[in-house]
Amino acid sequence: MLELRNVESGYGAAKVLHGLSLTVSEGEVITLMGRNGMGKTTTVRTIMGQLRHDAGETSFRGTPIRGVPMPKIARLGIGLVPEGRMIFPNLTVEENLIASSGNRSGSANPWTVDRLFTLFPKLEERRHSMGNLLSGGEQQMLAIGRALMTNPHLLILDEATEGLAPVIRDVIWTTLRQLKDLGQAILVIDKNIAALSRFADRHYVMEKGVIVWEGDGPALERDLEHVRTYLVA
Repeated sequence: MLELRNVESGYGAAKVLHGLSLTVSEGEVITLMGRNGMGKTTTVRTIMGQLRHDAGETSFRGTPIRGVPMPKIARLGIGLVPEGRMIFPNLTVEENLIASSGNRSGSANPWTVDRLFTLFPKLEERRHSMGNLLSGGEQQMLAIGRALMTNPHLLILDEATEGLAPVIRDVIWTTLRQLKDLGQAILVIDKNIAALSRFADRHYVMEKGVIVWEGDGPALERDLEHVRTYLVA
């Protein structure tokens, strides 16, 4: 579904990604892990067209997307939950969800506001509250819901649980497992290796703009101590 091949990218003269390659297939949950500043968010911004490729190629469902504007990439069916959430503060919960709605994947059972509220009952309780009045956890639920309302082929979460209370983290992990059971392809960026290892199919670990380790669940279990050295500051 998503393929990055030898991608180089960065900010002006400051190159961050150095020949990055990764793939996400239909229905897979893939993790991208690493310490802060290693290039994870740069990877997301490059996929989404916010940053240009200096080299390499990226394709989505067989369509090359290098150099394609961000709105067009989103319309191809990539739903992004960005770092910092970036919900609309002056819209209600329900308005945030409606603003992004669209069946981009052509699903026979698309996400609707009511269906989304069954996934996040807390949001239904807050459906008429303005975005800027929500807690951090509620904002993250809303950011995920807003992305799902586009009915994407691929859902990308950048720093899925950073700064959230443990109880809210558990809600997010439970939600991602539910989405996986529904066949949703997901690329999740986070550092919570214990939670991610319980449901993700494959894992990538970044260090200074390159992939330094990759493998499936059993491989992660075997190499856990080695992988942890790339995640601890």
